Amino acid sequence: MAKKPPEEHDHAHDHEEGELAEEDLVVLVDEDGNETTYLFIGTVEVDGESFALLVDAEEEGDEENTSVFVFHYAQDEDGGEEFEPVDDDDLLAKVQAAAEKMFDEAEKES
Repeated sequence: MAKKPPEEHDHAHDHEEGELAEEDLVVLVDEDGNETTYLFIGTVEVDGESFALLVDAEEEGDEENTSVFVFHYAQDEDGGEEFEPVDDDDLLAKVQAAAEKMFDEAEKES
């Protein structure tokens, strides 16, 4: 589900934990130098870790068939953001369940 580990990215936004962010774009660069632009849709916390939920900006529009990419999400000491892929299938399932719950709650509120 996740892309190769990003080496660098360009992203700036303010958001609360678990809150759906506005249409923020995240550009991740993989180890081969390929850039992919994602839409940052929110974060969830599972087992004390934060996870970013991203969708490919090129796939935007078809919500039923859109793939959500999950990355470990952290800020370094300088305030820079770090996105790392999730390789553990069990952890990925927990994050998926938490994300679905968050989306369901957001849908009920709207």
